[in-house]
Amino acid sequence: MQLEILGRVRLSTDAGPVRLTELEHGLLASAALHGHVGVDTLAEWLWDGDPPSSVRNRVQSLVSGIRRKAGTEQPVIVTEGRGYRLGDGVAVDLARWVEEVTAARALRPEDPAAALGRYDAALGLFVHDPLQGAPATAAVEVERGRLAQERLSVLEERHDAALRSGALDGLVAELDALCARHPYHEGFVALFMLALAATGQQGRALEVFQEARSRLDDELGVRPSDQLAEAQRLVLSGVPVARRPEPVEDAGGSASASASAGTDAAEPAHHPAALGLPVPRTLPRRPDPFAGRTGELAEVRRAAEGLADGPVVVAVTGLPGSGKSALALEAGHALRDLFPDGTLYHDGANTPGGVPVEAVVTSFLPLLGVHPEAVPASPRARAGLFRSLLDGRRVLVVLDNVTGTDEGADARRIADLLPAGAGSMALVTSRRPVGGLGARLRVRLRSLDPAAARSLFEALVGDERVAEAPDAVDDVVRLTGAVPLALRLVAGRLAQRPDLGLDDLVERLERLGPGSGTDEIAVLRESLDQLLEGLDPTARRCVEALAHLPADAFSGWVAGAVLGDPAAGDAALDAMLEASLVEPVLREDHDTQYRLHDLVRTHVRARAGRGLAADPGTQDETQALAEAAVARSGAFLEDRPHRFLPVAPRPATLTAPQPTPRVRRRSRRFFRTETPLFVALARSLAGHRPDLSWRLLADSALGTDAASDLHAWFEAEHEVAEALHGADDDSRLGAAHLLLCRAWLLQDRRSASRDARDLAEAARPRLLLLGAHAAAAAASLVSAQASTSLGRRDEAEAAIATAEASIGRTTDSTLAAWAAIARGTVHNDYDELDDAAREFTRAREILTETPRTVAYALATLELSRARRRTGELGPATLLVDESLDILSGVEAVHMYSYALDARAEVSLAGGHAAEALEEASTSLERASASLDAFLTARARRTRARALLALGRLGEAESELRGAVEEFTALDRPLSVAFTYQVLAAALDAAGDAVGASEALRLEQAALRRASASRAAAPQRRSPGPA
Repeated sequence: MQLEILGRVRLSTDAGPVRLTELEHGLLASAALHGHVGVDTLAEWLWDGDPPSSVRNRVQSLVSGIRRKAGTEQPVIVTEGRGYRLGDGVAVDLARWVEEVTAARALRPEDPAAALGRYDAALGLFVHDPLQGAPATAAVEVERGRLAQERLSVLEERHDAALRSGALDGLVAELDALCARHPYHEGFVALFMLALAATGQQGRALEVFQEARSRLDDELGVRPSDQLAEAQRLVLSGVPVARRPEPVEDAGGSASASASAGTDAAEPAHHPAALGLPVPRTLPRRPDPFAGRTGELAEVRRAAEGLADGPVVVAVTGLPGSGKSALALEAGHALRDLFPDGTLYHDGANTPGGVPVEAVVTSFLPLLGVHPEAVPASPRARAGLFRSLLDGRRVLVVLDNVTGTDEGADARRIADLLPAGAGSMALVTSRRPVGGLGARLRVRLRSLDPAAARSLFEALVGDERVAEAPDAVDDVVRLTGAVPLALRLVAGRLAQRPDLGLDDLVERLERLGPGSGTDEIAVLRESLDQLLEGLDPTARRCVEALAHLPADAFSGWVAGAVLGDPAAGDAALDAMLEASLVEPVLREDHDTQYRLHDLVRTHVRARAGRGLAADPGTQDETQALAEAAVARSGAFLEDRPHRFLPVAPRPATLTAPQPTPRVRRRSRRFFRTETPLFVALARSLAGHRPDLSWRLLADSALGTDAASDLHAWFEAEHEVAEALHGADDDSRLGAAHLLLCRAWLLQDRRSASRDARDLAEAARPRLLLLGAHAAAAAASLVSAQASTSLGRRDEAEAAIATAEASIGRTTDSTLAAWAAIARGTVHNDYDELDDAAREFTRAREILTETPRTVAYALATLELSRARRRTGELGPATLLVDESLDILSGVEAVHMYSYALDARAEVSLAGGHAAEALEEASTSLERASASLDAFLTARARRTRARALLALGRLGEAESELRGAVEEFTALDRPLSVAFTYQVLAAALDAAGDAVGASEALRLEQAALRRASASRAAAPQRRSPGPA
């Protein structure tokens, strides 16, 4: 296989070019350029940082499409870890280009004539604009520009080699054309001048120089480069081109080697030491020990790499005690060699109220060699002298703990302390962001991660103290919030008291509690008090309310909900972020959330306990938040394409906000993000607002395909259900609705069909009595699904009929479609494939107006299964791909895993066992992660069938026996029967006739069990999974 990207992106196989979409071309190009690409990289590369909501599923779909269209034995692209790379059998023109260019560059210094041939071979591969046919995203354009610039550099090197080897035929004309196309490319102009001189046209060469100099001056305002000036000197001196000294190339191939190589011992003439000026080194000693912050230090180092482009300012903010000063000192010492002209340090914490900027400048000037009597009297003159002294030097300025007036009236003048020339850098630390810095990098410090916090504490107290009670270290980290200063303070307490053990320290911290003013970290709490008192009253009230939430993380809208004013909530959140009281929580496939620092939360709760703040536990904030949550989720659910259960009716007193289309597209992220808060709120309000509690749980059940912790949901449902003991209609409706939700989750996510059927049957009559006909119909459908899974056909068909009677009293077309799907599933399970196809087609017709729904996708998926089982592989493939596309678009992650399993079955039927193995393995991995027992067993069986087709009989047998155990535990006799049928085939292929015969006997036994609810005699199923 051949992949070309140095021009139009094209994949070719032995059968010829492969027709691919723009996104597929883009994915292959990214893999060719980057070697290994993950989903995050592809999101930028293919969708400009605005990918579809379920980007991972979309990428998987693109990869499957490329493999299918290529149709080769070896895969074009393979999965590796959490990303993808090109298959080993794919040859890329870019690799050939690099090979030829590398060889040419190796030859050029000693044998330019030989190099010329390799350069021409490389340039023959790269004739047109690269990456044509890939998406026109910013990332692609940057790479396209880089490749084009690289081609120009190689072209310049090629013509230089031609000059050196005397290959002048046609060179003047080609360089003339290149200079016309690239008039500001001084390398081409210089080569053009030398080629003219080499052919006896020195006069014309000098004219070209004059034209270039005028063009650069008039249009760009710059002087000719050293390269162009050197070309002029060579032309004037008449030095033959072939005798020019070869530029020394660095490892990257650029002709810009350092002129000072080998002179490190000599002090540059401009260096202060060489001029007799002092080199200040006022940075305090680096913190010892220092742990963690490797990511932040790496960011500062990367920022320092841009010193040649201009002065670098790094701003570090964070909560009191978070280690801002330690990071600045550690970074300053680590970067010392980059600043041979000195390091200046000022600590604003040393003077209460802060130090005026002009006083700091005054203290710096003598360190730079200014006699005290020569310091100007005017603050402006002092600042000007300071900047002048730094100009041309490489100095690090560390401004630590910028506080007091520095953050207020003098914030606009902080620039007087910052270097203005390239080569110098400033590190500024403060609790709050300081305006006017023009920072190139902003670092916001959070708590140490647990491992780093433990490492710091162990280094502070020593191995012997830790060995006495190693488990207690984690308790110390927890009780101090992993704040570096708090860890140092409690470690100091241990050092003072050698009779105290770690367990004693933990007991003391827990006993004193966060409200004590005499505990080891009282000084840190005083700083927190100052920070809180500095907030405006609304922001402080918001902090106090958030500290009492039953969940750690909260979204931005929560602040507005607890205050009753979205605008005030936004302002309060901004104030909390500025004060570093909250930190962002970023998780894949979640909305951005925030969390109060652990130490802040416990401290705020302690203030309430001491009467220094109102106790939101006795106010209405939690209830107001729950009301806002119910209203907000109701608005999301109305148009949610995943809906199977009807949305619980909203209380008449709540007004739901109308989400925009963009917000609706984020509904899955909303429920994935907010479900833990909803469940926690439901539990906390169960005793006095059960009407809100049960609705929060019902809503989170509908969004549960986006949630992961079903165990927490079930626990909360049990607790809330016990509180719904009232005789009023709302309590009775809530109890019945939660029964239905539990039944559905047990069936859909746990495959606990027997329990699900019993609960659904218990909920249905209660819902009917309350006039909730749509919910009653949903209960009957859950019962039908469970009965089908248990092989009880008569019960399943009776439940479907009951559901259809209730649906007749509603206008819910979605439920009507689900009823048709349920009937089709029964027919499919009993090999009545024409009837099954009819019902699935009817479901699709019902939902014609709303095809982007899970119901439509499932009907399409099941219709694909029916077509595959009747041997119609073409329609089956189109249908399953359509289903995958819909499920990816509506972000139905759980159902997408089912569709992947179905796709694997189609691949198997089409003879593509390797592709089927990968699809089934992916489905198995996703099913295991979501704890779906039925899909886990089904995907395992499909994977075994693929292994069997590939001749890997031992692995197939092992997987099939595992699937039998799983299906048996789920009480799925039809599934057990078909699995034994496949196992018999595997054993027979392995030559185990006795084992195969036993498997067939067990298949018949399972079929008899499945037929127990019907009068029909057991019969062999046709090939195809149950």
